[in-house]
Amino acid sequence: MIRRIQKSANCSKGFTIIEVLLALAIFGTAATVLTFSFTNSIIALKRQQPNRHWESDLQFVRRLVLQAKDVDELQEGDEIDTLSSGEISWEAEIEPTNLIDYYKVTVEYEIEDAPEGMDSHTEVLYLLRPAWSEGEFAGDRQELLQDKQQKLNNHRQAMGILNNFP
Repeated sequence: MIRRIQKSANCSKGFTIIEVLLALAIFGTAATVLTFSFTNSIIALKRQQPNRHWESDLQFVRRLVLQAKDVDELQEGDEIDTLSSGEISWEAEIEPTNLIDYYKVTVEYEIEDAPEGMDSHTEVLYLLRPAWSEGEFAGDRQELLQDKQQKLNNHRQAMGILNNFP
């Protein structure tokens, strides 16, 4: 009886061939998946590198557009030499909105050395109280203020709470 217990204890010391083959198959599958993932990430990084320079140049030009102090300068546009995208020319179209001091600015960019299919770019920006809003658009601002004041007075009259407000 003692011998039987010792034999079963000796049999559990190692792995069977099936367990070893199963572990090797799992390890091989994991190594293959990791290799493909690593290769795909390297390829994606190489593809993104030219676009990163283009996006940083476009961001630089966008910052200059947003800092324009004169509405005529903004609408006419300009040409700017960049570090990696060559020359970027832009022009903007400004539209007032129904809100006071809030403007819709559509900017069109033409990029000289952009990646394929990205030689032009259009974006819509919404600006609140830009530096140029006091000039040409001051009349629009006053008209919007009067319109809002009239609507407020009409609402107060309808509610019966208009006392001595102007």
